[in-house]
Amino acid sequence: MTTGSTCLFATIQEKIDSVYHAPDLFESDSLLEISITTDLKGLVKDVGEDNEYHKGRLSYVLGDSIVSMIVNLKTRGNFRKDRSICAFPPLTIKFNKSESNYSVFHDNHKLKLVSHCQNRNSKFEQMLVQEYLIYKAYSIFTPESFRVRMVKITYKDSEDDLKELTKLAFFIEDFKKMARRNGKITRYDKKVHQDRTNIGKITKLAIFQYMIGNTDWGVPTLHNIKLISKKPTSRLIAVPYDFDWSSLVNAPYAVPNAKLDIKSIHDRLYRGYQRTEEELESIFKEFRMKKKFVYDLYTNCSYLEDSEKERALNYFDEFYEIIDDSKQVNSEFIDAARIIKHKK
Repeated sequence: MTTGSTCLFATIQEKIDSVYHAPDLFESDSLLEISITTDLKGLVKDVGEDNEYHKGRLSYVLGDSIVSMIVNLKTRGNFRKDRSICAFPPLTIKFNKSESNYSVFHDNHKLKLVSHCQNRNSKFEQMLVQEYLIYKAYSIFTPESFRVRMVKITYKDSEDDLKELTKLAFFIEDFKKMARRNGKITRYDKKVHQDRTNIGKITKLAIFQYMIGNTDWGVPTLHNIKLISKKPTSRLIAVPYDFDWSSLVNAPYAVPNAKLDIKSIHDRLYRGYQRTEEELESIFKEFRMKKKFVYDLYTNCSYLEDSEKERALNYFDEFYEIIDDSKQVNSEFIDAARIIKHKK
């Protein structure tokens, strides 16, 4: 091929690209139905420290056509990768750019997939929906959050050892893409004290975690926390993820850290640092202002059973009663708050 024809081909490709822009996976809240075909038995059992990627095929219907692509799948996670906890672990799906370029998965190299954990117990699928809704709820309070997309997946075993299985799951936005969407860079600083991050934002994060009943996070250890910032020298912003130990999810395997002064995951504990009444009130105002959006998110979720909606909304009612009571605010958010201990 001559240089001239190469340039012509490039120009044609640019015109094609300018005419067709595949939708972004996370721009829509509609349920995406896909199928994944792989050596399913081999994949779900490969949960050791040296686990590997398994080749598979991901497909979905687009209009009158079927979009299909080769992908690589790998089990992931810590607690949920334990087969005594989850028969079906969370996955990482790695995409080939040339295969996914004009699909809804374009511009994604790797994506985390949160799966249903147990095949035969519908309770675990409801737990998955509750965790999905927590991600959606946090995005109501800040765009510096991970976007998620619910999918219904039909898993097919290429070796015909396992029966076909259809379950809900959800994709989580890539860390670097989340940072870039917010005009930020990714940071990997460790042993960072909460007060070295943006004070207003970390306080809002801590109050949100209190609202959903989650104590399973920590900034210094980057435990279920990612860090972003405007520049390498800018103050850090903490972004939470992985909420399966929260009261709202209500996982049977979740227990509070023995070092914390609570007996159950349903006991709320504010893990932020001490702020003034005025500082707290400025953030409580936002929670009150956005209360309807949070409640509507749960009320209108067709994936969530009515009993689960009621449980979540009752738990939120308790939170809003607390922040509207000055005595409880002092007790929960000031007297019981963490205090910075300065070295002598």
